[in-house]
Amino acid sequence: MRALAFGTLALLVAATSASAQVPYVTQAPPRVDVVPNDAWLCRQVATNLEEATLLGMAILGRLESASPAEWSEPVRFTHADNRLGEAIAAFAIDGHGGVIYVSDTLDGSTLLHEGTHAMMLRLTPDDARLEMTRVLAADSVGQIDPDIVDLARRSFTLSFTASANPDVGALVPMVLTTAAFSDNSHVGTLARLIHASDSAAVRLEGNVSKGWGRATIADAYDVAANSHWRYAGFPRPKSWTWQDERTFRLIGEAVAYERARRCALGN
Repeated sequence: MRALAFGTLALLVAATSASAQVPYVTQAPPRVDVVPNDAWLCRQVATNLEEATLLGMAILGRLESASPAEWSEPVRFTHADNRLGEAIAAFAIDGHGGVIYVSDTLDGSTLLHEGTHAMMLRLTPDDARLEMTRVLAADSVGQIDPDIVDLARRSFTLSFTASANPDVGALVPMVLTTAAFSDNSHVGTLARLIHASDSAAVRLEGNVSKGWGRATIADAYDVAANSHWRYAGFPRPKSWTWQDERTFRLIGEAVAYERARRCALGN
């Protein structure tokens, strides 16, 4: 990131922080979306942790200003230190707060992708279900760009694999992808992936411990659901199952990729 851009970004962070204190009123349902004219932010490139933090703060400030969610703790930024695998950034829940792990070089659209995850996991239970319904309905009629669906599928497969016991992890992508694409139904790709993961999650060993018995990937998503709602600041709904958590994480990938692409293109 050039010195001029870096200095401008620092000023933008200050302005964003000030404007975020103004109450936001809307008559529309809350949506995790990008604010117009943010293409400049999404096209910036950070080459170290300090630049990534400034750029990420500016982007999160814009996202937060368009969201009614209450933030008890700010999202932190830290260097990945070999935590990312194939990814260049990742959002994770750390206790009651959130952290975005970043690599040495990344752009604003990548940070917006991870910031979208941070925002979506703050949605109320009702809004989370509405978002799932919206995205799956769009997928069922082919309204989501195939490239976005494929990116979401790949990211979900990686996270699903990470929820498995490392001893069986190498088999998970093959099992999940084969099952998803051998489904001859006419439902959307995301729905086929949900159906495939329903079976795989209860059969394959997970990376968590139940203290008794054999833990599965389904158990890992159940643990993730507890972290999700603790981070969101709401009691976990009694009706929120591991399947709901799995589906919410899947559609979250589609939303994040779509938002990041729109921002980078200036749409």
